Amino acid sequence: MEYGKVLRFHRVKQGLTQNQLADGIISPAYLSKIENDQTVPAFEVLEHLYERLGLDFHDSSYHHPSKESLKEWYEMIVFKRKEEARELKEELIQQKDTLNNHHLYIFFELFRIRHLLLENEVEEAYEAWKNIRQHEDTFDDEMEYYFHLSSGLVSYYRGDFEDSYLKLMEAKNYSVSIDLEDWEESDLYYLLALSASQANNISASIFNADQALTIYQQQYNLVKSADCHILLGINYGRLKNYGKALENYHLVSKIATQTQDNYQLGLVYHNIGVIESRRGNFEAALMNYQKSLSYKTGRASVHEIFEAIYCLVFETYKIGRLDDCKKWISEGQTYLDSTTRDTSTARIHLNIYTMLINKDVTTAQYLENVAIPHFQEKKQHRFVIRYCMIVSDLLEAERSYKKSSRYLRLAIDLLNKYSNLGGMLL
Repeated sequence: MEYGKVLRFHRVKQGLTQNQLADGIISPAYLSKIENDQTVPAFEVLEHLYERLGLDFHDSSYHHPSKESLKEWYEMIVFKRKEEARELKEELIQQKDTLNNHHLYIFFELFRIRHLLLENEVEEAYEAWKNIRQHEDTFDDEMEYYFHLSSGLVSYYRGDFEDSYLKLMEAKNYSVSIDLEDWEESDLYYLLALSASQANNISASIFNADQALTIYQQQYNLVKSADCHILLGINYGRLKNYGKALENYHLVSKIATQTQDNYQLGLVYHNIGVIESRRGNFEAALMNYQKSLSYKTGRASVHEIFEAIYCLVFETYKIGRLDDCKKWISEGQTYLDSTTRDTSTARIHLNIYTMLINKDVTTAQYLENVAIPHFQEKKQHRFVIRYCMIVSDLLEAERSYKKSSRYLRLAIDLLNKYSNLGGMLL
């Protein structure tokens, strides 16, 4: 057992300095060597240090029964069994060892980060991640794996997809030195595929999605196989291989119909709508977006439901059906008013199209000062491109040619860098 890491972990957790812990037992310099595993002290010294920290020197947790319960909890989280995960979490918290034992506490906190993300408590997950990060120098390889996995997920939920992919690749590097179960290996590949897709690394996304799909199919996991097909469909759609994209979407449709998964059907219809829009089949696009909206219940997030409404607003405005556009704007506002989630981004979208329809003279100013900076900060490049093109036209009509050119150049630069944007992910 690595006594030094345990001592340092609990010392930091309790807010003690090395001088305070070592006082009257050993020198602070000698404690530093113990904590860094540079020396092995006498058992009597360790017993005194443990006693000062309120720890049981003879405790061993690497094969503790609670570790099995923690892994059971983690599996519930990965497979999004929310109610079961909530119940087991409360049981784990009640167990003294979970919070007082170094080894168990680290795993509990690392798994809790992912549980918070599952519950969409992103900022709380970020705070938990910052707290556990201070103990990283006490981690073994298994802890490092889950730490980097959690780090990648936190970055993903905070919208930094490139950083997410890099951190998940770090987790993959640690995975070779620990024993992962098949369901964890497939989960890692899927998360890599998801983050790579959002970071516009299409080849890496397709490779990892195929790896995950192979394992899920071997496990006869239809739901997760369908998730992989959705991701593959999005990536092939970005490559304009629409036949391959639709092939994957139709496979999802078959699976989701068989498993009665309305959430996945909602995603399929949404992404088919994206393809039809790109191909200029606007009636088909509208029909699929409306189907998507009708299926997005239960598991769908506020963002996912609004995404369908936004696409209906965008498509109807684009083809000049302004009365229909107004209707979808109104429906979007009603929906946003019914939720307690942060809706600032969604409301900016609706404000823009309301102003465009009403020919509001302050539209360009709103786009310049509010909308475009907001989407730049969020790194939502497709909306930066879209609204730069709109403001460029508005500024040109106002004969502000220099400013118009600046926004047009920004849109072109982003288009060259992110030419494959589109599609909705899980």
